[in-house]
Amino acid sequence: MEKVEWQDAYCIDVDEIDVQHRKLLSIVNEFFDVATGHPADYPIKVGRCLKKLADYTHYHFASEEMLMEQYQFPNIQQHKEEHANFIMQLSAKVPLIASGNQAMGQELYQFLLDWIVNHIAHSDRLWADHVIAIQKSPEEKNRIYRRPGAIPFFTKH
Repeated sequence: MEKVEWQDAYCIDVDEIDVQHRKLLSIVNEFFDVATGHPADYPIKVGRCLKKLADYTHYHFASEEMLMEQYQFPNIQQHKEEHANFIMQLSAKVPLIASGNQAMGQELYQFLLDWIVNHIAHSDRLWADHVIAIQKSPEEKNRIYRRPGAIPFFTKH
């Protein structure tokens, strides 16, 4: 297991959110350092790191949802459900992680990394494309969005 660094490929071209995604990945990488660090340090540091992650995640999700509302993203409810599901999964894992089980902390790192990178690449890219299209051409808000499976497409009606 290795730490993953920010790549420009993760950018969704909404500057405020790209900055937040960088910060979120930075916090996840702090968690990596705790989860792979000295076992004696783990119980001391894991709680602080989880709190920082939870606080920033709530802030970040609220920022995204505010932009989706502002630009009337048609699938906002589905996106909010993805956020809520992530929080629920994370909350379920926290007691095991906070109990001092460093191996579980390493598993959580992998879960966080997989979820965040995939969420940015797929779900966030979809709403960002919607926002960017409206910023360039306000009549784009009349498009109807459909998402069959994981493949997005837009159709004009």
